[in-house]
Amino acid sequence: MTRLAILMPRFTANRELRTANCELVRASTRWLKLALSLLLCCFFVPLGGCGRHRLRPDEIERNRLFEEILRREDHRILGTDDFFRTNLLYSSHPEVREWCAIALGRIGLPCALPWLYEACRSGSAPVRAASAFAIGEIEDRDQLKEQNLPLDARAITELIRLLDDTSMAVQMRAAEALGKAGSHHEAEAILRRLESFAYDGSPLHRAYLGLCITALMRLRDPAASPALEIMATVNDPEIQWRAENALIRLRDKNARSLFLELLKSSNADVRAYAARGIGICEDPSLAYTLFPLLAPRNMGSGEQNPLPVRAAAVLALGNLKNPNSVAVIEAALSGESIDDAHPEQQNFAIQATAALGHIGTREVQVSLARLLGAPEPVANSAVIALAKALKEDPDRFFSLASGSRFKTPAARRAWAQALAELSGPRALLELKSMLVRVTDEKADPDGMLVLPMILTSLAKTETSDLQEILLPFLDSHDGVAVRVAVAAYKPKDGTKAPWAPVVHAYGNLAPGNDVEAKVAVLKRLEPWIREADVQAALRQALRDRQRNARIAAARLLRMAGVSDVPEDPGPSESVTTDVTYTILAAARKDRTVAIMETTRGTLEIELFREDALLTVANFVALAKQGFYNGLSFMRVVPFFVIQGGDPRNDQEGGPGYTIRCEINLRPYERGSIGMALAGKDTGGSQFFITLAPQPHLDGGYACFGRVLSGMEVVDRIVPGDRIKKVTIEEDVTSIDYHRY
Repeated sequence: MTRLAILMPRFTANRELRTANCELVRASTRWLKLALSLLLCCFFVPLGGCGRHRLRPDEIERNRLFEEILRREDHRILGTDDFFRTNLLYSSHPEVREWCAIALGRIGLPCALPWLYEACRSGSAPVRAASAFAIGEIEDRDQLKEQNLPLDARAITELIRLLDDTSMAVQMRAAEALGKAGSHHEAEAILRRLESFAYDGSPLHRAYLGLCITALMRLRDPAASPALEIMATVNDPEIQWRAENALIRLRDKNARSLFLELLKSSNADVRAYAARGIGICEDPSLAYTLFPLLAPRNMGSGEQNPLPVRAAAVLALGNLKNPNSVAVIEAALSGESIDDAHPEQQNFAIQATAALGHIGTREVQVSLARLLGAPEPVANSAVIALAKALKEDPDRFFSLASGSRFKTPAARRAWAQALAELSGPRALLELKSMLVRVTDEKADPDGMLVLPMILTSLAKTETSDLQEILLPFLDSHDGVAVRVAVAAYKPKDGTKAPWAPVVHAYGNLAPGNDVEAKVAVLKRLEPWIREADVQAALRQALRDRQRNARIAAARLLRMAGVSDVPEDPGPSESVTTDVTYTILAAARKDRTVAIMETTRGTLEIELFREDALLTVANFVALAKQGFYNGLSFMRVVPFFVIQGGDPRNDQEGGPGYTIRCEINLRPYERGSIGMALAGKDTGGSQFFITLAPQPHLDGGYACFGRVLSGMEVVDRIVPGDRIKKVTIEEDVTSIDYHRY
């Protein structure tokens, strides 16, 4: 059971079956799919989600309401028929009222706040808790800043009132919401409640303290440090590491004695965070306390040092930059073979190379040069670190490393990044040569996978002809290249109409679906928002097909002082049909498991239909199409996440469309599955699996599943390991007959 499971309804599972009809329908034409879906919907939905027994009338009604909530949430609309207010406040089904509150938070329109304030006085504690959560989503200060919208003053008043609610479940959600919407004053309100809080170690108290700590961390008020230091001494490892994490994010160097004490903890998570904490203290003499944590096994007891502790310790040493650390890191690297049979040592070596690059002394060169012959993920990290260490001696770098050794797209990206770190005439010449090669698609079919990093690296070198190099890519229809080019575009003083290439870039992208590129281009227009041509382009963007582009344009027009900008950016575009909403709603309680076969072993993943129905539907559809088969885990960060699902393998790719965020109350525990994002409503195919709890992700990324079995496999994943196949096992319902 998850830590906050007491607050969340759990759906029960039926045994999962398949039918041959699924494959038949998938092979049919689009109109036949729709016709068959309609027929099956009429037949199955009245009988119930599992197809085995007749649903009670009240369950049919709940499905109907869930379907309508799902439709409006996907399109990001409230409607003009009072549907949300009526069902939020007066539905006879408590779960319907909760769904309405969560949906209003996801839609994010401030005009829904009065309904949520009223719901905060509901007689149902779960409804009050969900309403507090939704207020935090709508009034998230970062999102409001993104749209150049003001905070609703009543939001803070209502949330502070809920800090004293009779239900602790409501209190904790109010604190969580204040962490998103509040300021230093709200940190004081939370701290006052904690002064009289008597922790009893129960799951409810642990969840309450955890969300309060996360809120204080997000509010970034230094005045919270003393209270967090006290909580770090509570005799509960989970509360200890949560408090440590908050102190680290507050950059509290005064907590060094606390970190040193917790370094002795028997709990690996507490030790890992303590090591991170020592790394922020900027005292090289503290490096000696971390040395015993680096070896694969403890020198005294012979017990294995967990990878999270080793990785945290070596990164902390990189921050402390004590030259004496180099020999200890080298010894730790020699403690086990760095090969495919030792994936943990590979992941440690990647972190160790980064640390050596930060230390940057002459002694690190030999170690880093030797690691150029290690497996590719380690070699890629080593060449970047070597370039950092030899920035003042580029000839030495080129005598030790050669670009001809870096042949795969991932390796070539690493080589380009290393050249940017090195800088200088020879590195610049090499980057320009790479640019010429990758733009010839016939000679280099993988060139577009390397191009963005080459452009990023050229921008970092600040070559004098950078703007001339960038201009052709501003005119490109490749969204990734445009994003990089527009970020580096800095026209010289005196340039006539410097905004013109950016306006033209948006015009090229406008008919397409790359919302990330559109938003990046529109944001780049900010210096010129008072120009008539720019305002004309922004007004055109207010009619863009994609909502995020409209939001970006509206923000800039408000900044320019334009008064007739609508507060509501309008609905989101969706390819989901009404039939699909019906089918998904009927199947909301079905249990779905994804069997993910990787080159390291097999995972079983439970997918949270009811909490993130569209996200799960998207993942299932991609898996059934074979989209994930053969894709790599391109990102592995010990004690944080592994990430996969990108056909480009550079964290920039996706399926060619985006889906809506389904933020929910599920916490990010070890083994949680989340959607990787580049902003609100930018999910697609990329997902991540958490290697440890990540409270800073809660309520910010759609959590849509958890690993049921195979976390030992997840722990062994290294960058470049592949997904061989994803198989979906689900109950037989009308959902099996429609491809969404």
